[in-house]
Amino acid sequence: MLFEGAVGIPGELFDTLRNQFLADSVVRYVSALRRGRDSVVLLLADADAYVPGLNFVFGLAVPELRSAAVFLRRLRLWTNREGYLRRVIKESVHELGHVFGLGHCRNPLCAMSFSNSLLEVDRKQDKLCPLCVGKLLRLGIAVPESFILHPKYSNSS
Repeated sequence: MLFEGAVGIPGELFDTLRNQFLADSVVRYVSALRRGRDSVVLLLADADAYVPGLNFVFGLAVPELRSAAVFLRRLRLWTNREGYLRRVIKESVHELGHVFGLGHCRNPLCAMSFSNSLLEVDRKQDKLCPLCVGKLLRLGIAVPESFILHPKYSNSS
C-alpha cells in the first residue's frame, strides 16, 4: 500500500541551536506510519537534518524499523529542477538500500556510495552496482534491471 500526503514532524525533534532536525528521531517518529510487518516507510522531508558527529545528512535509514528519510533542503542547492530530482532519486535509492540491508559501497558510481557533498551525490548514479545487487539477491530481494548499474559504469573497487 502506498501512503502519500503531508506528515507533520513534531517541533520537539527540531534542534533550534543547529536549526536542523535530529535525523534519527525523525525516522523513528515516521516509522509509526508503517502499514504492516512487510511495509517500508520513506519520508521525503522538506528540511535539513543531522546526526551527532556530522554537520548534516542527506538521508538516514533505520533498517530495524524498515524506515528512512531523505532531507531535501541541501539537495536543492546549486542545481536546476532536473538536477534536484535526480539527487532525490539517488538518495532515495541509497536510503532504501540501507533499509533492505545494504551498507555503504566503495564504488563511487553506485547509489550506495557514501556522499559527504553534493559533488559526490551528483557523481554517483541512481542504480546499484553488481556487488550490491548480489548482496540483495543473497538476502532474497530481486532487483529490477532498471536499478542495476551497467557493468560499463561499474568501476568496481
